[in-house]
Amino acid sequence: MSLRFPQRVHRLRSRLDELNVDALVITSRLNVRYLSGFTGSAGTLLIGRDFAVMLTDKRYTLRAQSEAPGYEIVVPDNPDDDLFKTQLEGRSLRKVGFESANVTVKTLEGWREKYNEMGVEWVPTGTTVEDLRMVKDAEEISSVRAACGIADAAFKHIQLFLQPEAVEIDLVMELEFYMRRQGARRPAFDSIVASGANSAIPHAEPSEKRLQPGDFVTLDFGAEVDGYCSDITRTVVIGSASDEQRRIYQTVLEAQLRAIEAIKPGVKGADVDAVARQVITDAGYGDYFTHGLGHSIGLSVHDGMGFSQKSEVVLEPGMVLTVEPGIYIEGFGGVRIEDDVLVTETGAEVLTHAPKHLLEFPV
Repeated sequence: MSLRFPQRVHRLRSRLDELNVDALVITSRLNVRYLSGFTGSAGTLLIGRDFAVMLTDKRYTLRAQSEAPGYEIVVPDNPDDDLFKTQLEGRSLRKVGFESANVTVKTLEGWREKYNEMGVEWVPTGTTVEDLRMVKDAEEISSVRAACGIADAAFKHIQLFLQPEAVEIDLVMELEFYMRRQGARRPAFDSIVASGANSAIPHAEPSEKRLQPGDFVTLDFGAEVDGYCSDITRTVVIGSASDEQRRIYQTVLEAQLRAIEAIKPGVKGADVDAVARQVITDAGYGDYFTHGLGHSIGLSVHDGMGFSQKSEVVLEPGMVLTVEPGIYIEGFGGVRIEDDVLVTETGAEVLTHAPKHLLEFPV
């Protein structure tokens, strides 16, 4: 069994005193996977100072035993059995932390109603597990690297199809099929191909629009490998770029490169965002950079906070984040350039390596 799951549980247990709880109940599928390795759709963890229990059902008994051997696997004998109540009573738990970032008001109210007579106090614990997930271990980083490699290969592959009359949605399907053929479990998120005026929409929906000479084309996609995601964006031009297109593209590229240079342990996310934003503002496009500079990636493509004007995240070695400045001008088009970056002991390592000089595709 990999040592990473016991180590993660140990790190979580070290927070119990600070949170002032007897145990934590983990219901988020991603957090369950992070702490146990279990990949099924029905699993709840209950973790205390001297116990780690997984509550699931008979569909997943063997899978849970295989994927989460460090846990006591508890399944109901009858569908109506209340495993949660049995655990709360049997372990005399009175202060139980829950994932306030994931548990709905309806669920919490249900718990309070069902277990009120037991005197259980439900304590919100915010993003405790998500905060642990921000810093990746060597195995996690290896999986992210593999996902980045598939994304790089996909960008090289899709260039064969970037020509006038190609359809946005067809390019999306080609990208996603190719990534699966290269070993991705699935796309990390719904891929984006946005051309012409559509490229001015940061999260455009791919459409039946056909690429035309003079279009900016923004491609935003990623792969999932071993549960871990990559996220890359490249913007190209069909035909020859205009002077304005070149100016916008070079501004975004310079902003990204300067921001990556600013990444190192101890730096605040807001300060890295400010570096890129200043480059774009100085070039006269400040009003057209309409989102944060980047986010953490991992088990989810948006795995946590990262770079924004209000980010209080302090960078640590092992964090993996996107750096993705953009300029979006309604009716004209937009440019975004995005890479995945690992914070190292001394600075940053870029994990995505697809070319990012301005590519022009002949018509």
